Amino acid sequence: MASDRERDAAGNAGTGTPGSAGSAGKADQIALKFFTKAALLVHHARATPPAGPHPPVRLDKWFNLETPDTDAFREHLRLYRSLSAAAAPAAPALPPLELHVLLSVPELATNQVLVLSDPAAPRARVDPTPRLVLLESWHVQFAPAPHRDARDAPHADVALSTVYKQGISVFRSMFTLLRVLPAW
Repeated sequence: MASDRERDAAGNAGTGTPGSAGSAGKADQIALKFFTKAALLVHHARATPPAGPHPPVRLDKWFNLETPDTDAFREHLRLYRSLSAAAAPAAPALPPLELHVLLSVPELATNQVLVLSDPAAPRARVDPTPRLVLLESWHVQFAPAPHRDARDAPHADVALSTVYKQGISVFRSMFTLLRVLPAW
């Protein structure tokens, strides 16, 4: 069930005049939540929960998908708060959000070695022992459409409510994909 804030951002987003401050603010909010939800989904599916008692968890309910919320990405996502300014013709392009899933290799004892096991080949020793192994990488990028001229006026911009509704399908698919595919 969508919260009042989400309904306001998605349901009333298409009512603003294109290019107005209210419409740009709602577009920025939805775009930031796209980046945030992608980071939260990958984190929740791939991170190992800490041992011990778990404190109560806040839930992020954007895009009709409840995921545990964390402040771990807040500073990294600050760059994506004002995407409407990045869509301006003279604005520098925003870098894509890159999410890397890493396997941390613990310190090995003197009688231990790290080996690569492949069913089609014999085991091979990995030397030197890496500290981190990249398992998968996710990239989320804001790529605005090129500016249209007056001749393209019949092709109006997509309503923000439509963008939000399409985001629901995107994140449900991503949620399923993260749980079906192994990280290695």
